[in-house]
Amino acid sequence: MTDETISQSLDAGVKLETMRAVLQPLWSLPPPGPDNLLADPAFVAFARHCEAYYPAAKASFGLHFALSDALRALGLPCSQRAEAEKGDVTVDEAAARLVAALEARSITRRYLCPLDLADDLPEMAFGPVTLRKFGKDELADLFDDCALRRLYPSHRLDSARLSWVQWLVVEETEEMVPEIGRRALPFFYDMASDLGAIDVHAGQYAPAVTQALFPLLLEPWEEWTSLVGVGGDWRGFLIPWVHLETGDLFVRPRTPPTAEALTFEEAYGPRGEEYERPVTLYLSGQADESLARLDQARWDKILMAAQSDLFSTPIQHFLVRGYFTEGMDQIMAHMTTIEAALGMLADRGKAPPGNAKLAPGKRLEARIAALLQDPAAATVYEELFELRSRFVHGRSFADKVPSADRNKARSLARRVVAAMVEAAAGPAAKSSREDFLWSLA
Repeated sequence: MTDETISQSLDAGVKLETMRAVLQPLWSLPPPGPDNLLADPAFVAFARHCEAYYPAAKASFGLHFALSDALRALGLPCSQRAEAEKGDVTVDEAAARLVAALEARSITRRYLCPLDLADDLPEMAFGPVTLRKFGKDELADLFDDCALRRLYPSHRLDSARLSWVQWLVVEETEEMVPEIGRRALPFFYDMASDLGAIDVHAGQYAPAVTQALFPLLLEPWEEWTSLVGVGGDWRGFLIPWVHLETGDLFVRPRTPPTAEALTFEEAYGPRGEEYERPVTLYLSGQADESLARLDQARWDKILMAAQSDLFSTPIQHFLVRGYFTEGMDQIMAHMTTIEAALGMLADRGKAPPGNAKLAPGKRLEARIAALLQDPAAATVYEELFELRSRFVHGRSFADKVPSADRNKARSLARRVVAAMVEAAAGPAAKSSREDFLWSLA
């Protein structure tokens, strides 16, 4: 009889009772616990029980580390330093959570992204995405702060200050790697591979976060911010860090960065009292009206477009990179976004019958004009391409590049990608990317 058959042959009540029985000696260990928990007879008996009855607890290098981290995250009494934190999870609750975690086939990860400098944006909820402020208790739940405090006794989540800012929260559910040991220490299972190999599709953020940001970044932030007129940053928010709540009892989470990475300022109340508040980049009133249209229907439309052949190139990757990079690299990323959207390797070859013979750069200009139905947009691209070429080929710059050029690059890239989304939602969705682009120029 296989381990999986054995596990399936036990009913839920027996599973809970037997797990409780092997946990009870561990829950009874006096503090500060054994010097080596993994060698203690109570832990060895617990590990053997998991190996015998749960296929996910297959014997492996990382198994005991996964199980010990799970016990500490659940609040193993002898491992808790602060007296007030001891005994807050009963052995019955621990047994139930362990059985559920060992039998789980999928996992839901949660990416927590603070929106630094953001104005009061309208609350949003679409697909796996939520954007709003959260109270202190809500943030403690989102971060699973109880588990963090048990695993890292010196950790303290500054939930009060973090509750002042808005959050982009993205959830991602997928099938998990079955063996908990491999999930706990994946590095040790990849030692034979090329650890420096480059994943060409990896971006600054996890794919789920990039996909969630994409609808937001299609909005005209460069037209809304109050700083554009004085050459300031056109972006309506920044994301200084992302915390991943793994949702996996057997994977030790990282401690989240502190609120110190966010931007606060001292302010004064009506009676002269001093207090702290987030720094805000104020937006025009048009922002609320436009962002309020980011709903489930809009998400579905953009998601469908992103899965079409028109988006088979890394358009999302470079649009997001263009938003979060700085200086001249921002212009370069936006130019690459346009090329990813409208360029083809075939442009350097022979054009199909009926298409004019154009240099690749001129062909992109023609496609921009046709896609946006705006000949002036092609002129903007030509000017930006000259700026890009000067930079790439090392020609000198007598002065700094004006902020207006950065904003032009962002605006043109956004307009092109937004138009590609609209095209992918129409008849072009049935065309190949090559056929659609040749139809433009």
